[in-house]
Amino acid sequence: MRTSELWTSRSQVVGKTHWSVVTMWLSAVVLVATPVSAQSTPTTMIDPVSETRDIIDLIGELEGERDPKCYATAGRLEDFMYGTPLSTEARFVKNDLQTRLASEVWRRASAIAVEAGQTEIDLATLRAGLDGLPVVTKELAGGWSVTAADGAKIRITDRDMGQYSSVAFGLRAILAARQEALLDTRELPLAMGDEATARLKDVLDAYALGTLQRADTMARQADRLEIDRATLEAAWGAVVASPGPVVETMAATSNVSSTPDFAVLRAIIDQKLAAYSEYNHLTMPVFMRNLQVYFARFRWPRDAEEGEAFRSVFSATAVSFTSDLYLRAEKYALTGGRRSIGLADVHRAVQDFLPHEVNSFEDVIYFPGLDRDRRVIVEAYDLDAYRDSGIHWLHLSLALDDPEFPATLELDPFAAELVVEAGAQFGVLALRLAGEAAEAADASTLAVVHLGTAINEIQGRIDAEAASVANPSTADGFSSAPEARFAMDSTFFTDVTRASGIEFEHRSADWLSRSIRSHTAPRNGVAQLAIPPAFGGGGVAARDLDADGDTDLLLLGGRGNTLWLNDGSGRFHDTTRAAGLEWTREVDGFPGEPRQPIVTDFDNDGLPDILITYVDDPIRLYRNLGGARFADVTKTSGLGGDGAVAGPATALDFDGDGLIDVYVGMFGDYPRGVLPTLSRHDENALPNRLFKNRGGLRFEDVTAGSGVANTGWTQAVGHTDLDGDGRQDLIVGNDFGVNAYYLNRGDGTFEDVAAELGTDKPSYTMNIGISDLNRDGFPDLYISNIVTFDKDQSYVLPGADTRMQFNPDTMGTMRVVEANDLFISIVKEDRLLSYGQSQAMGRGASSTGWAWDADFFDVDNDGDDDLYCVNGMNEYAVYSDIGPYKTGGEGDRLVMPVSDRASNVLFLNHDGRMHNVSARSGADLLGNSRSVAYLDLEGDGDHDMVVNNFHGSAVVYRNNAEKLGNHWIKIRLIGDPATGVSRDAVGAKILVSTANHRNLWREVHSTTGYLSVHPQVQHLGLGGDTEATVTVIWPDSSREVFEDLAADRGYTIVQGKGIIEPVDTASP
Repeated sequence: MRTSELWTSRSQVVGKTHWSVVTMWLSAVVLVATPVSAQSTPTTMIDPVSETRDIIDLIGELEGERDPKCYATAGRLEDFMYGTPLSTEARFVKNDLQTRLASEVWRRASAIAVEAGQTEIDLATLRAGLDGLPVVTKELAGGWSVTAADGAKIRITDRDMGQYSSVAFGLRAILAARQEALLDTRELPLAMGDEATARLKDVLDAYALGTLQRADTMARQADRLEIDRATLEAAWGAVVASPGPVVETMAATSNVSSTPDFAVLRAIIDQKLAAYSEYNHLTMPVFMRNLQVYFARFRWPRDAEEGEAFRSVFSATAVSFTSDLYLRAEKYALTGGRRSIGLADVHRAVQDFLPHEVNSFEDVIYFPGLDRDRRVIVEAYDLDAYRDSGIHWLHLSLALDDPEFPATLELDPFAAELVVEAGAQFGVLALRLAGEAAEAADASTLAVVHLGTAINEIQGRIDAEAASVANPSTADGFSSAPEARFAMDSTFFTDVTRASGIEFEHRSADWLSRSIRSHTAPRNGVAQLAIPPAFGGGGVAARDLDADGDTDLLLLGGRGNTLWLNDGSGRFHDTTRAAGLEWTREVDGFPGEPRQPIVTDFDNDGLPDILITYVDDPIRLYRNLGGARFADVTKTSGLGGDGAVAGPATALDFDGDGLIDVYVGMFGDYPRGVLPTLSRHDENALPNRLFKNRGGLRFEDVTAGSGVANTGWTQAVGHTDLDGDGRQDLIVGNDFGVNAYYLNRGDGTFEDVAAELGTDKPSYTMNIGISDLNRDGFPDLYISNIVTFDKDQSYVLPGADTRMQFNPDTMGTMRVVEANDLFISIVKEDRLLSYGQSQAMGRGASSTGWAWDADFFDVDNDGDDDLYCVNGMNEYAVYSDIGPYKTGGEGDRLVMPVSDRASNVLFLNHDGRMHNVSARSGADLLGNSRSVAYLDLEGDGDHDMVVNNFHGSAVVYRNNAEKLGNHWIKIRLIGDPATGVSRDAVGAKILVSTANHRNLWREVHSTTGYLSVHPQVQHLGLGGDTEATVTVIWPDSSREVFEDLAADRGYTIVQGKGIIEPVDTASP
């Protein structure tokens, strides 16, 4: 059973003091320890501290300059290096392999030095000790290379090497090897000179990076989501070659006294405390503010004696926890016959005492096996603020200073980091629950009794966690076509941009480009961007706008939007000016910054109208006059937008009156200098707006009281019937802030049920893709997210309200990894219970990187939905003075950074999984894509694509699926406004069944994905089947069934009137 034995049994804490903040904090602790200087010294002639001082000092110099990184941050960096995270066991093995190699090379070099009569290992001797191992070279042109054991040459960038080295993995491995040597019975190796140590550190770090790179590739090829131990060991063997088996037995004697004085560990602690003091320069008032505001989230006692009592008891409890954790880890080390306590020992003990998980943001989720209301989530910035004091290292020091502390083994350098990390986690958790206890008791301030309640609550939840039964929230099952007919001799798509006649180059608006280049706000002498990176790009829409039966295109960009009419053969002509869609801002005469197009019939006259959202300009609305002519009715629309940052938007009939309403997401308020905060629940943006269609292309803002005035930084919105009640619900994807899932209550109000559905995880969301993969009649969702890691940006004592810093140089080295979610509906008795995260997404050599639009469609017409995910701009180096990407003077071409892993990705649905087939897709564009429209360019029955790229040319792809011989059907719905259904039938559902397929699902959406609009005509692949039964569920809940419809044709279905002849699927 998971239990802590000694947390509250110690009544006194003993120790010494360090630096101002911790000295003041622990001033009330009872000091009864023998002074350190008076403690017994080893009888051996070897001084462990002097033998390790040079390495510890090197680590200290590094951390004093670059911010002392904690265990969690170091591990997170490894996960972000190449995109595939390490399992816990793989992380331990990697550190062990580095330490074993450091020990092997050190002893080899020492033997060479002794033979040559040297008293220490110099650089030349170290190089001799490295003979036979893979060569590590710093290239003259920049970067590093490793000639691997298997002959491959692995390239490592300066950025990778610099960031990885700053966490001191190599130096800690050397220190661990030296510490192990002190405990060995063999002769102690000679000391290394500074140059030799630096070279060995570089070699160890390069080997580790080469191994991580190789392991990432292996994991992707095997479709695994993490690097396990076997993969890590295989990668190390390919890069470095195995150093041989490890003999983990206790030595009979050692090079130092058996009397435990923890000399090396004490030296490490002193170095850490000095580094925190040097780097952070904290004051007690700031630390106390954070304790009240961020840790406990409750008021500190006003009475000085009560405050001292709380401080004393908390400190005693924290030291006791650290002591007990140490002893539990030692127990595991002794059981395993080890001479020192390693990472695996501490990790096992931590999970005994404090079961938790750490997410990709470095937030800690305590008691993950319990119900959601009993879990506790502590955000990374709160833990950082606690660590910045260095108090968790002092608690370890105090535990060691207790004369009754019975431990006999020392922590290795890696294990020490995890012990204090757990101490920090416990400290914040205890304070957080103490604050909750105070609030529950309706107390005015914190008190010792609340801390006692918190400790008891933690113990109770630990016991409950130990007794809980695992209930993973995964939902891997979804449907695939029964036939494997996706093999093709050629690529799936062919680039036909030139033949299509479309020439469109996206650029940001003039005013936005000038803002990005010129707006800086100095902080501590360092220039910071005064607006967040505005890389949203423009949207694309596909629909027949001139009623000729062919699908036309609308492309948005800051140089001006363009309307392209299709001549029926897949060739397009620019008719923007004649259509009346040209617009420039009065203030400067330039086009604005457009984001979302919506093309739908707002006035139910049978002609699709056009709405375009803009940043800091009015939302423009154009009435379709027929014949591809439009009238600008913006001034009378009531949609506003001037002074707002309108971004994504969608159109739905939320109140069932037959008129299509509008919901607009707001991306902060950056033109006026507002920046997002570190809070996972960031709510400092302008509120999203809900507009009711009053008829006649006039809208009323009905946001107040609706429940959908979300104030996250919205980057994607979508509508669908989440719970199957016939009403259209809303999904809000926030770039900064937690996503919202709003159920339409039918009375003009919505309720956010994200927590109940299990979809409220923090993420930087860019896209909402909708399908029904498991064919249960409820929508499944693909949410494009990213997680960033700005390794070189640090915050001292950060909190939820700390504003994000956008330092151009640190953004130039920011790391981004894929973090997309495939949510599959979990339904019981025809009721949506929740969503589970599917793991059935293939990986392959490419990754989804910084994903934007990702939509479902049947690429190969085989009867199941596939997924195309576009990527772009997964680095911030465009901002950096030190990066390779520059934005020169006016008129200079803006070159955007790309990654060889950030090409667009095509996933093909087969055998219940999404397989990455990008390499043979023909559409794996390496660039900066944003939005995509799917349409049938030439009427041959398959989905072609048009991609709008950020600061690049639009690309047109022709689908070659006709070569497969699969069949298809197209359905166009026309609703009856008299029944409360819009003419475009937005929100209607289509179910198609054939001999081999059941319940192929489509829902009529006005928008989907990211800034994308697909034709209102619904396209479904049928595989080898030649006829289908079509069921239409109209938004008023009425149903119509049409049987024995022939394949490879289009059908127009009018509500209440059936199929209209002649068949016409493309007209408005």
